[in-house]
Amino acid sequence: MKTLFYTVILMLTVSAIEAQICNNLWPVVSPDGQYVYFSSDRHGGNFEIYRCDIDGNNLIRLTNSSDPKMYPAVSPDGSKITFQSSDYGTSAEIFIMDNDGINLVRLTDNSTYDGIPSFSPDGQKLIFSAWDGEEYPEIFTMNIDGSQRTQLTNMSGANWQYAPRYHPGGTNIYFEAGYNADNHLMMMDTDGTNWVDITPPNYFGYYDGGIDFNADGSKIIFFTTEWVGYNNGSDIVIANADGSEWQRLTYSTDGDYYYEPAFDRVSNKIFYCYNAVSSENIWTMLSMNDVGFEVTPFNNCFNVGVEELENSSDINIYPNPASGAVRVQVPSVSETSITLTNTLGQDYSPPFTTDREKMLIDLNGLSKGIYALQIHSGSQMRTELIVIE
Repeated sequence: MKTLFYTVILMLTVSAIEAQICNNLWPVVSPDGQYVYFSSDRHGGNFEIYRCDIDGNNLIRLTNSSDPKMYPAVSPDGSKITFQSSDYGTSAEIFIMDNDGINLVRLTDNSTYDGIPSFSPDGQKLIFSAWDGEEYPEIFTMNIDGSQRTQLTNMSGANWQYAPRYHPGGTNIYFEAGYNADNHLMMMDTDGTNWVDITPPNYFGYYDGGIDFNADGSKIIFFTTEWVGYNNGSDIVIANADGSEWQRLTYSTDGDYYYEPAFDRVSNKIFYCYNAVSSENIWTMLSMNDVGFEVTPFNNCFNVGVEELENSSDINIYPNPASGAVRVQVPSVSETSITLTNTLGQDYSPPFTTDREKMLIDLNGLSKGIYALQIHSGSQMRTELIVIE
């Protein structure tokens, strides 16, 4: 079976930890141009979902769990985030949450791969990749509550239909298609019919993928191995929505990857990931304008919140900073108590609701500032400084 181009990058986590440098991947910009969502391993563990302002300030960690969180996508109104949890394989599932990390809901729960979700233009559906009985992906849709799972493509053998995206106009679906390592971009109607090549079908060893659209859908942006060859680097291209008039924005040398570009649909700035052959396999995020100039490093590797104590790895707290509510994942809700303490030493016992092994702590009514959140859960204890915005 084909070794998937995307999954190779997850192997870089160990080297990133040893070097105390973080990987930052899969940027996506909110529709209003205010925020960037992305995945990072900056806490020294799995990839988690983060949000920051469009200029990189006010970083917030939105997820915290034992599985990597990948490929975030934001809803058309900016209120929801969907993502893939776990790597490519049978454990990969799709989740959705509010844009501040609250109200996390698992939408798929099965023994097949479900991943790389994105929203329909009306925000009512998700489109995603999944297995349909064999270990090669097809394209599916479902409602944003996980209901009405519908398969749109069905190709036999080692054919890939992968990483689908709705065109902003809602009349077409773009996706990656190919056999083994020759994926190229295609378009089809929303019912899965009328396939059209957007980029030319590739010979084995070349790859086009990671598509995004500008605001009116007249332009697409994607990465390609057209000039350097598969597993030897990639470049970013902007083109018309029909695949014509390629404009090469980056110029990779052997081993340099320009990867996963995303439009800021307000400013037309492009955010993307970069891995230089000289950078010890570390992925950074940068931005540039839509002609490839004014390249600016976008991220650092500062952590947010306070690291987990050694004896409390089963207790997770997110988001942090928080506004309105904070979620706490614990081994046993029934055996858990919480206390909030402000900088004056005043203790609070805020109201909370429970959902299986999670507690949703209501922060409404508390003043903005820094608090110590102390959690006792069975034999474990965790104290973390949280910021209430």
